[in-house]
Amino acid sequence: MERNLCLLILFTCSIFASESFWFSYKVATDNRQVVFEERNISPQMQTIDAKKYKFFCKIDVKKKNTQSIEHFLNENFDKLLDCFYPMSSKVTNYTLIETKGMLERTVLTIIPTKFTVDFKDDFANINILR
Repeated sequence: MERNLCLLILFTCSIFASESFWFSYKVATDNRQVVFEERNISPQMQTIDAKKYKFFCKIDVKKKNTQSIEHFLNENFDKLLDCFYPMSSKVTNYTLIETKGMLERTVLTIIPTKFTVDFKDDFANINILR
């Protein structure tokens, strides 16, 4: 009886729970050539109430049953990046002119953002913290 109750609790938590992650991105270019790129998707160590999240975007890719959530996110990083570009990006650009030549440096930064992933049949919903 107790075993069935524990299994029911675990099953219910797995249905209604969603994985929480951090997302951040930084890319730097010198004279329009990429010299530095940092991509971060890491799991959160603490859980936050799911009611504090709101729908942000949808990724139209089906997750395989044997695939982990982190592997899915890293595999579809370009689609996830397209979601986060308009939200919280910061661009810094400066030009340095010397006698030897010119250096134009651009740095794009997407600040760290908390998000969750909810998988449906053929797509994944991305929800961000309000």
